[in-house]
Amino acid sequence: MPAGAACLPQDYITENIKNTMEAKKSLIPTAVRFFAMALVLAAYAGANMLIDPFGIFGDPLFDWYSYNETNNPRTAKLAWLEERHEEFDSYIIGSSCSASYSTAELNEYLDARFYNMFVYGSDILDYRDHAAYLLEHYEVKNLLLNLNLTEAVTYGTGEDDINYRMHALATGKNLPLFYLRYVFASSQYAIDKVSAYFRDTFLPQSFDVFDTATGCYDKRVRDVEKIGDPDVYQAAHGADFYFSHPGAEELPYLDECVQAIADIRDMCAEKGVNLLVVCSPAYAAQLDAYGEAALRRYKTAVAQTVDFWDFSCTSLSYDSRYFYDASHFRNAVGTMVLAEIFGNEDVYRPDDFGAFVTAGTCGAYLDRLSENPPAADPAAYTAEVPILMYHHFSGSEAGAVTPELFAAHLEALRSAGYTAVSFQEMIEYVYQGKSLPDKPVCITMDDGYLSNYEIAWPLLEEYGMKGTVFAIGTSVGHREFYKDTEFRLTPHFGYEEAREMQSSGVLDFQSHTYDMHQWEPFETGDQIRTCALPLEGETDGDYAAALAADLERYGAERRAELGEDFRALAYPGGYYNTLTEVLIHQAGIPVTLSIQTDSRNVLVKGLPQSLYALCRWNVTADTTPESLLQMVGGQRG
Repeated sequence: MPAGAACLPQDYITENIKNTMEAKKSLIPTAVRFFAMALVLAAYAGANMLIDPFGIFGDPLFDWYSYNETNNPRTAKLAWLEERHEEFDSYIIGSSCSASYSTAELNEYLDARFYNMFVYGSDILDYRDHAAYLLEHYEVKNLLLNLNLTEAVTYGTGEDDINYRMHALATGKNLPLFYLRYVFASSQYAIDKVSAYFRDTFLPQSFDVFDTATGCYDKRVRDVEKIGDPDVYQAAHGADFYFSHPGAEELPYLDECVQAIADIRDMCAEKGVNLLVVCSPAYAAQLDAYGEAALRRYKTAVAQTVDFWDFSCTSLSYDSRYFYDASHFRNAVGTMVLAEIFGNEDVYRPDDFGAFVTAGTCGAYLDRLSENPPAADPAAYTAEVPILMYHHFSGSEAGAVTPELFAAHLEALRSAGYTAVSFQEMIEYVYQGKSLPDKPVCITMDDGYLSNYEIAWPLLEEYGMKGTVFAIGTSVGHREFYKDTEFRLTPHFGYEEAREMQSSGVLDFQSHTYDMHQWEPFETGDQIRTCALPLEGETDGDYAAALAADLERYGAERRAELGEDFRALAYPGGYYNTLTEVLIHQAGIPVTLSIQTDSRNVLVKGLPQSLYALCRWNVTADTTPESLLQMVGGQRG
């Protein structure tokens, strides 16, 4: 033992060695726990990055940006653009109502490639940050800045909410910390995305409301709803038009709003970017919430900063049919806005729709609005059009309308002052604002029977009326047998007769589908379509493909035989659903008809939806001229 070393008892040494060994043993489970925890965290983070419910990691597993943008458009849209911005050279910036501007229409007007960067809410700080990032990092030719009336009421909100937080690329905040917040976000977001994936359908649902390719809302479902009859529309959506925004009339962030607009103006000027500023259409309840004094302050302040187009207060503001709810105008109204800005006279809009406002003209413009406030005048832009539905005409066959009765019907309509109109005239009324006669009526015939040619056509011509035949494609020209079977059928006219009727301008030829109005007793297959609805168990995708094939085949045949596309389609049996309506109108057919009688057919200028699923009144051999006039006069079953 070295000199000076203390002599330690043996039992002390033994105890110390024992404690040391136990301490080393205790480190093993601690290390295991740390390792396990690290694995859990890595799995947790990996799941969030792979499933990527906010779309900021490239969504490698799902590539489902419609879902990601619904969760937070601020993060998902910018992340999506980072990989695809070379496809675009122009952008729309604004709140959610900006979704109603068509990128396709803007592309046409400005020879551009637009993407819609709108975000939920009305925070103009977000617009400024987005504009700054886009202008600094991407090629930009045009910027459309859409202003609602809320930009001066809220400012700088949402950064603490994962669903409203701006992407750090745009704000310049700590990028690693931003990503970490999403890496370790609640697992419920990832679970919800996986669950939604297995519930996804062909049409948008609440969890995927975006059209990824354009950045706009996917409004396919809302845009095929019943809209013409104001009573029906109000019954379905009246509660959506209440608007309240406490403190709105005070405009607490007007200075910040104007400064942000000035910043965007200056950035665009520096980069040589065409800036288009629009104050979007507003519903009357929203205008009332602000009050005239606040609106004057707001418009004056904006006009002193930048020239802008103002559509906020027009006669459309006082008819809810032009809006989805109190905060969002319809896509069709967005079409009107762009038509006014770019002078497209083929698109209807009311005379008071839109004004270009500058600092020098703002005062006089606001004075005119105050002295002559807009008001809705439905008589100036709506028309009720009852539609009659006939089938076969015969003087000898039971159940058919006789020539004498049809002549009496036409005489009764003429004597009562009705004028028969075509679907083309109805389309021109809605799309272009062209006039209709005072008491219009529409006469239709289903299936395409030869008697339409031999009996109905001459009588219509005699009484100065016109009509439309909805013919079944597979039956056109079949005089004796159903398709290629031995089953006899009532004779149908062919294309030679169709050309005669079409060229006369008296009897039009439109679609009853090519082969979706099958007669079950005469069919031999196991997939029999008696109407245009999906078959039992048929997927949305398969149904969409089958309907598209039917429409394309019949459309190609009509173009070859008659030289133009179908403009109207009557649903076989009158049956349809939301998906059917979406697919038909996506195919470019502007008018559809049911056999329902649950609403009035009210056509509304500027609203294509007022031509959808129109009601028809069935005329039979028992319909007297008097009851026929009651049909067209009452217009509701």
